[in-house]
Amino acid sequence: MNENEKNQTATQPEETNDLSKQLAECQSQANEWKDRALRTAADYENFKKRSEKERLLWISSAQSAVLLDLISIVDDFDRAFSSLPSLHLSGSSDSASSGGQARDQSRAGFELIYKSLQKILEKYGIQEIKDLSHFDPTKHEAIMQVESADHKPGDIVQVLQKGYLFKGEVLRPAKVSVAK
Repeated sequence: MNENEKNQTATQPEETNDLSKQLAECQSQANEWKDRALRTAADYENFKKRSEKERLLWISSAQSAVLLDLISIVDDFDRAFSSLPSLHLSGSSDSASSGGQARDQSRAGFELIYKSLQKILEKYGIQEIKDLSHFDPTKHEAIMQVESADHKPGDIVQVLQKGYLFKGEVLRPAKVSVAK
């Protein structure tokens, strides 16, 4: 073997070791970058899900605010209808019957508007709280306590203001008086 061949065989293991080290280092870096890419993709997916939840929460919150204002109009209609005398008047003169007809027509018009409001509430998932037998602090707000021989303690005696649910959650609690 000549001198060149001896030098060449001596440097080959060194070069092989250097190349093996470089390959191992490259593979390690590739694994690190792959791990980073997977984590970044997972973070992005979590961000998208969180953003969608927040967007839906904002929409629901905005709807709640508007629908709560609409419910106050429904309350106004309820008070107006309860304060109106019965419109079935028995008037003998023509002028009295024409006035009665006008009142009947006005009331019918208001009832149509009221029914339209009720349909809107129904469309958006607003439901009146119907469970009004026993006081539930998650659905009712006790305004006062009263003595009542007809009711057991904790029973609702009177509903002072209707309560409503929006998508199964309390939008506005029913204001009630409760038996002592």
